[in-house]
Amino acid sequence: MDNNADTYLSELEELLSLQASYFDNLIKMGIILENAGQPQKAMEVYKKGMETADKAKTELSYTMMVLMD
Repeated sequence: MDNNADTYLSELEELLSLQASYFDNLIKMGIILENAGQPQKAMEVYKKGMETADKAKTELSYTMMVLMD
């Protein structure tokens, strides 16, 4: 890899480490909203998490299939 690719890879790894607890934080946020008497907002947070997870699963599955070809 050239220097630009190494730099870009390092930046992406840092971003991923910051997002490692993304879904845990969504769940915590939803629970806080539930406990604050805001179940509708909690549901919106949970739905956003599910949409994000579904999108990630689809994209990763496609990428893995291409890699196996």
